[in-house]
Amino acid sequence: MVTARLIQVSPEISRTCAAAMRSCYSSWPAHALFTDRSAFPDSEVHRMLRKAVELGHMDVLEHGFATWIVEASPEEVLEALLEHRFLNLTRLGANRWLITTTLRSLVDTRGSRSAVLSEVGRFLPKLAPWLSEQAPQSQVKQPPREGYPEGAQVWMLSHTDFAGLRAAAGPLAIGDLLWHGGFTFSISGVSRSFTHQLVRHRLAAFSQQSQRHVAVARGGAWYGSPPGLPAGLTEEYARFMDGVASFYGRLLSGGARKEDARFVLPNATLTHITMSATAWEFRRMLSQRLDTAAQWEIRDVSWAIFSLIYLVLPEIAELEDPAGSSAWVRASLDRLLPELEAARGEFQRLPPGSWMEVRLPKDLLEHPVRAYAVRHAPAQI
Repeated sequence: MVTARLIQVSPEISRTCAAAMRSCYSSWPAHALFTDRSAFPDSEVHRMLRKAVELGHMDVLEHGFATWIVEASPEEVLEALLEHRFLNLTRLGANRWLITTTLRSLVDTRGSRSAVLSEVGRFLPKLAPWLSEQAPQSQVKQPPREGYPEGAQVWMLSHTDFAGLRAAAGPLAIGDLLWHGGFTFSISGVSRSFTHQLVRHRLAAFSQQSQRHVAVARGGAWYGSPPGLPAGLTEEYARFMDGVASFYGRLLSGGARKEDARFVLPNATLTHITMSATAWEFRRMLSQRLDTAAQWEIRDVSWAIFSLIYLVLPEIAELEDPAGSSAWVRASLDRLLPELEAARGEFQRLPPGSWMEVRLPKDLLEHPVRAYAVRHAPAQI
C-alpha cells in the first residue's frame, strides 16, 4: 500500500503563484504585489489562480514546491515517473522515498492511475483550496507604476524550510538536499538583455511581464544604460532612447496594437520577472554567472541571489566550476561571507511577515542592485 506524508510546502504558496501571474499583465512586479495585501488581497489571489487554470496558464503554478516522504515499491515509483517526469526523487530506504514536485504537477496529474501520484494528489485540496471555491467576480486593479525609478531589485519571496526538511527526512547528502529545496525570486528593473540570458537556465520556472499586454512606461525610468558606454556617447544614447519612446508612443496612439508596437523596443527596455527553481539549479546557475566571464548585469544580480540564498542555505557557497575555482570569486567570498553570516543571524530573528534588505558591497557590483528577503514562519503542514 502506497502512503505519503507531506513534510514541506513553500510558504504562502498560493500568494506566490498568483503574484507571479498578475505581474505578467501589470506594471507591478511580483514582490510589490506579494507584500501589499491591500493592493493584492487574498480574494484576488484566489481569482487569479482559478483564472490561470481556466486559461491553461499553468506555468505560474510552478512557483511553489511540496515535498513528501512516500512509502512505495520501486515499481510503483517507476510507474509514477513514466507517467509524469517532473518529480525530484531521492531513495531513503528499501521502499521509502523523498519526492518533491510543484503545485502544477499536482494539478496536471489529477485523476492519475498511478498509486504514487494519486496518493500525493490527495493533498491538492489542502494546497490549492481555491480550486473548489467560487471565484469572486470583481477584480482589484492596481494603479499603474511608472517604470523602475528604484533601479534593479531582487526579492526572495519564498524558500524551503531546510531545517524542517532535514529534521523530517533525516541526513541527506548535499546533492540530494539541493534537489528537494526551492526558492522563488522577484527581479525587477532589469533589462530584456538580462532576461534573455536568465531564461537559458532551463530547469526553472519563469513569469515575465508581457510587452504584448503591458505598455512600456515611456515617461518613467523605462530603459537601462550600460556602465561601459563611452563617455562621449552617453547623451546620444539618451537621445536615441527618447526617439524610440516617442515613436513607440506614436505607434500606439496611431492604432497599433501593443504586440506590434513592441517591435521597436530595444534590449535595454526594463522589465520584471519571477524565477523559481530548486537549490540545485540555483547553485548551477551561480557557479556560472558569478564568474568574471559572465556579463556584468547577470553577474551583479547573481551576487544578490547568492547573498539571499545564503541566509537560509549557507551550503550554497560550495560552488562548482568555473566560479568555484576562480581566484576572484574566492577572494570576493572571503570578504562577503562574514557580512552574510551577520545578516543571516539578523534574518533568523525577524518576526514572520517582515522583510529586510541585505546590503551588497558596492565595489562588488558594476551597477546598483538592492537585495531583500521576506521572512516566513514555517508553513503549516
